[in-house]
Amino acid sequence: MKDKMREEQDTKKDAAPTIWAVGGGKGGAGKSVVSIISAFWLARMGKRTVLIDVDLGGANIHTLMGIKSPPRSINDFITRKFKSLEDICIDTEEKNLRLISGSSEVLSFANAHFSQKIKLINHFSRLDADNLVLDLGAGTSFDVLDFFLAADEKIVILTPEPTSIQNAYIFVRNAVYRRLSRLSSKDPSLKALVKIAMDPKNELKIRTIKELLQFIQESGGKDVAEPLEKEIGKIRPAVITNMVKDSKEKNAGRIIQIVAERYLMTQSIALGSVSYDRQIFRMISDMIPLIQIDQSSQAVSNIYEIITNLLGRQQGHPLKGVSREKTPLP
Repeated sequence: MKDKMREEQDTKKDAAPTIWAVGGGKGGAGKSVVSIISAFWLARMGKRTVLIDVDLGGANIHTLMGIKSPPRSINDFITRKFKSLEDICIDTEEKNLRLISGSSEVLSFANAHFSQKIKLINHFSRLDADNLVLDLGAGTSFDVLDFFLAADEKIVILTPEPTSIQNAYIFVRNAVYRRLSRLSSKDPSLKALVKIAMDPKNELKIRTIKELLQFIQESGGKDVAEPLEKEIGKIRPAVITNMVKDSKEKNAGRIIQIVAERYLMTQSIALGSVSYDRQIFRMISDMIPLIQIDQSSQAVSNIYEIITNLLGRQQGHPLKGVSREKTPLP
């Protein structure tokens, strides 16, 4: 099965790498763990993969990979100590998997100008790799959202707890409004309207993206509203429920799917769930590299299924086990 996936998902060596971004609001949902195991599986499938810690100011991927003090970090590229990202890539014990470590020193890049982030993303795209997995920082800063929106695969991680579900929805909502803000950057009046609409208690009583687009249309901006709706529809985040302990918790991602469609006009996808695994917490506590995890672990198997599902979609196959039926909120 896995050998077959390697053959079916083989990509051209000269193609730009596919960018996978893993985000999801506040910390504690397990984004870094999912990022590492996803990158591990991509590498095991024969994909040349680079795991990039873009948690600028709070890097931790190298620690979870068993590297106490990385010899090079993304800060060395940003401060021009190295001219190429290839020069700061660190080999790992897993064949086909390299790491670009983050840095807690990249304060000068925090909330950098949009054009600077685009340049960095363009440099990412020149890496000699098939896949790039970006482990995003916590929260919804512009840095986090811009990297998320630039990715080909936009993955949102949440846990079944109500606060995590709420944070994940806020993350998706802010991503949608960040995209609208960028699209309206050359139209001051439209940008001001988007900014007003971002406040859930705004005086115009705009509560949803649909209402915002209707307001734009009624104000004579039909030629503006339609392209905006089309761009919003391209975001399509894939939602993964992490650290699931029983079957009742598996559908937390469906809440995001339903609410995002209703209020944000965004077709998010409840992609699946990852089981709670004590082994992962034990390995983190004992400073054991996560890529040494037992592959028979249910959580590891869950992530394998999710990754192969997304790879299949990239090849034009329908996603497996994903419901698009409209159901009421739980």
